[in-house]
Amino acid sequence: MDYAMKVYPMHLENGKTEWCVEYPDLKGCVGGGDTIEEAITDAEASKSVYLSYLEKTKKQCSNS
Repeated sequence: MDYAMKVYPMHLENGKTEWCVEYPDLKGCVGGGDTIEEAITDAEASKSVYLSYLEKTKKQCSNS
């Protein structure tokens, strides 16, 4: 299943810009990086772990 992602810059006090990616439908699932590409890659890795955790938790709850 595809999830919409929100990509936005974060302007730091030191003048540096970093990028943040979040999945609005996956609360707390975010990624970040120095470039948009790095942030997307990081977010995709986070999404994979997030969805695996949800699946594992769902299976454990159904076995109870």
